[in-house]
Amino acid sequence: MRRSLMVLTFVALAAAGCDRLTVPAAPDKDTGTVAARGGDFRHSQTADLSGYYSTGEAQVGPDDFQLMSLFVGQVPDFVNWEAGRRPGGYAPVMLEFLTPGETTERVLPDSYSISDGRIRMSGTSADGVRVTVDGQMNAGALATARRNLGGGEAAAVTAAVRIGDQTFSGVKLHWNGGD
Repeated sequence: MRRSLMVLTFVALAAAGCDRLTVPAAPDKDTGTVAARGGDFRHSQTADLSGYYSTGEAQVGPDDFQLMSLFVGQVPDFVNWEAGRRPGGYAPVMLEFLTPGETTERVLPDSYSISDGRIRMSGTSADGVRVTVDGQMNAGALATARRNLGGGEAAAVTAAVRIGDQTFSGVKLHWNGGD
C-alpha cells in the first residue's frame, strides 16, 4: 500500500511538472495582415447575416463613386478581425463601389457595430472620401431571400448611406449569397 501511494505521488508530481516544462507555442504571425486602425469594432449578432447586400439597379452615390454592395462575413471573420488578424483587402463588413472605368473599390471599416437588427459601418475610400452606413435589418426578408437562394421583393436591409457630404436615405439592399 505504501509503495502504491509513493508511485501515485511520483506520477502525480511528474504529470504536474510536465505542464511547467511545456514550451508555449509561438503566436501566429500572419505576414498578410493589416495593422489595426484603432477603431471601435463590435459585433453581437446571433443570426447568420453573412452574404452580399446589393443595391440592384438603384444608383446610390455620385456618378464616379456608386455603391454596389455591402458585404457581411460570418462570426469567425468578426472574431479574427477584432483580435487583430486582418488579411489585406478584406474585412468582415465592407462596402464595394463602382468607380470610373468600370472598376470596383472596396472600403474597409474604420469602425463597425453589427447586431441582429442593425448594421453600422464607417470607412474611408482610397481617395479620402468618408463613407457611413446605418442599416436596419429585416429578418423576415433575409429569411425569405435565403430560402429562395437570393432575390425576394422586400429589402433585407434599409439604410442611410452617407458618401462624403451626400446622404442617401431609404437605400434598399437585397441579400444574395455571392458568387
